[in-house]
Amino acid sequence: MFDQLTQGMRELDFLSRLARATSRRSFLQWSGMTIAVAVAGCSDDDNGGDITAPEGAVDPASSTAEVPSTAPPGEAVSVTVQARDANGNPVTTGGSEVIVEATGANNSGPVTATDNGDGTYTASYNATELGTDTIAITVDGTPISGSPFTITIAEAVTETRLGSGDTGVLNYAYALEQLEAAFYAAVLAAPYAGITADETAVLTDIRDHEVIHREFLKAALGANAIPELAIDFSSIDFTSRDAVLGAARSFEDLGVAAYNGAGFLFEDPDFVTTAGKIVSVEARHSAVIRDLLEPLTAAFAGDDVVNANGLEAFRVPPDVLGSTSTYITTPIDSSQLPRS
Repeated sequence: MFDQLTQGMRELDFLSRLARATSRRSFLQWSGMTIAVAVAGCSDDDNGGDITAPEGAVDPASSTAEVPSTAPPGEAVSVTVQARDANGNPVTTGGSEVIVEATGANNSGPVTATDNGDGTYTASYNATELGTDTIAITVDGTPISGSPFTITIAEAVTETRLGSGDTGVLNYAYALEQLEAAFYAAVLAAPYAGITADETAVLTDIRDHEVIHREFLKAALGANAIPELAIDFSSIDFTSRDAVLGAARSFEDLGVAAYNGAGFLFEDPDFVTTAGKIVSVEARHSAVIRDLLEPLTAAFAGDDVVNANGLEAFRVPPDVLGSTSTYITTPIDSSQLPRS
C-alpha cells in the first residue's frame, strides 16, 4: 500500500507540473478515483526554475503596434509592430509578413516591414506634407488590433521662454502688445458690416498705438526679445460688431490689469515709469471701447474694472497668460518671471 501511495503521489506531482506548463486540466486515475489537477498560469518548479507556457501561434487581431500620434514633416515616421498570440502574449520569433501602408496627406504605398526575428517588425515612410495620415497595418494579410491608426504631420511647436528679471517682464508685456496689435490689424483688414466712420477712426488710432507699443518694447529688448508669436482669432466673429467690440473691450481690460499687476515686478524704476505711461493709454482704449458698446453710461469705468475705492483692477502674469491662451497658440514659459 505504501508503494502505491508513493507512486500515486509521484504521478500527482507530475500531472500538477504538466497542468502548470500547459494551463490545461489533467486527470489522474488512481485506486478507482479520478482526481482533477489544474493550475492556471505558470509557476516556479521545485528546483527554482521557471516553467513557461509554450508560445502560441501569431494572432493578427491580438498583435499591436507603436505608432506616433504626431510627427514633424521631412522626417521618417517609424512604426514598430509586436506580434502576439491569441492570449495577447508577445511572440518571440519572426516569420510573419507585416505590411504597413500610409494614406492621406502622405501616401507610402505598401511597405514590407523588417522582420527583427524576435516577434517585432519595423517599418518607416517619409512624411513631407502637413496633414493627417492613416496608417493601415496587417500581419499575414489580416489587420492588427487598432488598425488603421492616425498620425498628424505638423511642425514641431517649441516653447517660448519669457526669461527672468526685467527682461522677462518686458517680454511678458511684449507678448500682450503682439496680441493686441494683431487683433486690431485683423479688425481693420476686414471691417464688420455697418462700421461707422467714427468707429473706424477710433479703431485705427488704437491699432496704431498698439503697434507703437509693440515696436517700442521689441526695440527695448533687442536681442532678448521673444520671437513673433502664433496667434489664432478663429473664435472671434469678425463680421459682428458686438463680437469685435466685445473682444476689444476684453483685450483692453486685460491689458490694463496686466500692466497694473506687473509694474511692481520691475527692478529698474525707468521701466516702471514707461509701464505707467503705456497702461494709461490702454485705459483710454478701454474707456472708449466701452463707450462705443454702451454710449452715455457709466460703463466706461464700470465696477467690473474699477473698485469702490476708485482703483483699477490688477491681474498677475500667470492669470493673464491663462486668459490669452485661447488666442496665443505658441506655448509660453513664464516660470522664470519674478513673483515679487
